[in-house]
Amino acid sequence: MAVSFSYDGRIVVVRMVGDYTTAELRQVVLQSLDDPASPPKPMMLFDLRESTAIQKRSANEVKEMARFLASIGHRFAHRAALVASTDVAFGLMRLGSSLVADGGPTPGVFRDVEAARAWLLDPNAPPQL
Repeated sequence: MAVSFSYDGRIVVVRMVGDYTTAELRQVVLQSLDDPASPPKPMMLFDLRESTAIQKRSANEVKEMARFLASIGHRFAHRAALVASTDVAFGLMRLGSSLVADGGPTPGVFRDVEAARAWLLDPNAPPQL
C-alpha cells in the first residue's frame, strides 16, 4: 500500500510512498487513530520523503487535507510534523501547515525525521513553519 502507518511510542507515523490519492491518505489517518493499538492522544508524523504524489497536488488539495487534519485535531495531541525531502513538497507542506495551525493543531515542517520526532516530543517547542 502506498500509504501506511506504524506506531513509535506516542507517535503515529504515516508514511507515503509513490502515488496515492488524498482519499487513501485520509482513510489511513483515520484507521491509525481508530486502531485499538493506537496510543492515547498520539502525535502525528507524516513522512513524505518517498512520496511522488505530493508534487502533483494542487494548492486546493493541500488546503483540503489541512482542513481535514484541523477537523480531527481533537483526536490526536494537536501536534503534527510533516517531513518532506524535495523543495516542492516542503513548500506545499508549509502552505498546508499554516492552514492546519489556523484550525488548532500545532504544525511542524521538517526535512529530517529525527528533528521532527524531537520536536513532537518537546511539549514546549513552538510551531515550525
